[in-house]
Amino acid sequence: MAGCPPGSPPSRDDEQSGLSPPAVPPYRPEPPFWPPAHWLLAPEPPPAPPPPRWGRALGLFLLTFLSTTTLGAVWVASAAGATDLPLVTLPSVISAVWGDSELLTLGLQFSLPALFILLCHEMGHYVACRHYGLPATLPFFLPTPIGIGTLGAFIRIRAPIRRKQELFDVGVAGPLAGMVALLPFLVLGILWSKSVPLAEIPPELPILVPGESLLFGSLRWAFHGELAPDRFLLLHPFALAAWFGLLATALNLLPLGQLDGGHVLYAALGQRQRRLAVPLWLTLAAIGWYWPGWLLWCVLTLSLGLFHPPVVDEVVPLSSGRRVVALLTLVLFVLAFTPVPITELVARP
Repeated sequence: MAGCPPGSPPSRDDEQSGLSPPAVPPYRPEPPFWPPAHWLLAPEPPPAPPPPRWGRALGLFLLTFLSTTTLGAVWVASAAGATDLPLVTLPSVISAVWGDSELLTLGLQFSLPALFILLCHEMGHYVACRHYGLPATLPFFLPTPIGIGTLGAFIRIRAPIRRKQELFDVGVAGPLAGMVALLPFLVLGILWSKSVPLAEIPPELPILVPGESLLFGSLRWAFHGELAPDRFLLLHPFALAAWFGLLATALNLLPLGQLDGGHVLYAALGQRQRRLAVPLWLTLAAIGWYWPGWLLWCVLTLSLGLFHPPVVDEVVPLSSGRRVVALLTLVLFVLAFTPVPITELVARP
């Protein structure tokens, strides 16, 4: 008796005879010619992050400690009109600072609070990254042989940001942690500062006067009132360290590119950040008319890119609570920003 064709129902003769139809093999489609089969497999997990580079981080921190202590002493003395040493780590400057216990004490009173503020800022970013499982490097400090001895610090995130919530939390954690760290030094430093007659300043010796942000100026007025034209506020090193922390906070909160402020702005507004980037950059360039240092930041932000790159998930917006924190961060930026961070005063006889 002839069997049934493959895939056809059994005939009545087969049913009557009790014979089962031949088994039909299951259908297995042929693998496609393109793309290759191994492309269709699940992606491999990302490689483990490299081990922390403790040696490099510690080495950069020590160099920054030495440079900020040396130049911080010169900066504090220059703000008091007490030295004509340049803000450059020349051998003569190093010898003058580290060979004079009074100058060295001033340098330490500046460098230790300043580095602590920077460390808290970067650790805010680092802890937020660890909270979301983002691989990040240790904080790396940037020493410099001019100015006040440092260009700040940074961490590097080694994975793409997945959601706006993560971007916002990582971006805002640094400035908030740095602000909490600097407030005690700001209050104590301004409280311990002294109002002295300008006549006590050596004539024709330039004085480096730090600019006052709204927060700095408000506290100065609260503790010392309106200064007479013939008087000068001799700032404590803690106040100068906190002033530097406020300046670093304002620089990081500039709402441009991939600065902390750019992260916050993009997390809050998404693609609308692209429409605001150029007007904000032009505003910063206009402020450079009053202080040329802002033009350097214009070049830096332009080289890094004014437009923030997208996150992996662009759909889910920020929660209402985080939007409130974003507004508070804007207020913090306004309080910390100084249009003219530093000026030079000459006490004439």
